[in-house]
Amino acid sequence: MNLQEQLNRIQEMMGVDNCNYELLNKIADKLSDTMYCDRFGSCVHFAELFTEKVNEVNPNLLNCFKVIEGYVATNDGKFEHTWIETNDKEKIDPTIIQFIGTIKKITKKKTYGGEEYLKDKTDSWFSERRKQFPQHIFKN
Repeated sequence: MNLQEQLNRIQEMMGVDNCNYELLNKIADKLSDTMYCDRFGSCVHFAELFTEKVNEVNPNLLNCFKVIEGYVATNDGKFEHTWIETNDKEKIDPTIIQFIGTIKKITKKKTYGGEEYLKDKTDSWFSERRKQFPQHIFKN
């Protein structure tokens, strides 16, 4: 556990919350307005772009959310999905609309801190797709 994580843990235990959830939601809203959120795979694009944008705006906010990889079960089957969950347990998930039908269950598989996800997902297959085919990810 690095020093920042230790400080965050102490603040959490003391009930101190330095997160600007309103700003996180504004970043998410602005980003989701620029991309197609209803296409298969848009959830990973959103998560990667969201963490990158938060890092640009205020790197300290990377400690205010987790990126969750898991599954969504619908009438049509079980599908992989990625979403954001803030420290106050609010979901930021504009890409949930990619699933057709009734959502029966959402389960978590792996959880990353914002900083960890940003570091681990640099130069991913999805980031390459965004460079090669921006018209399929971003609205004009």
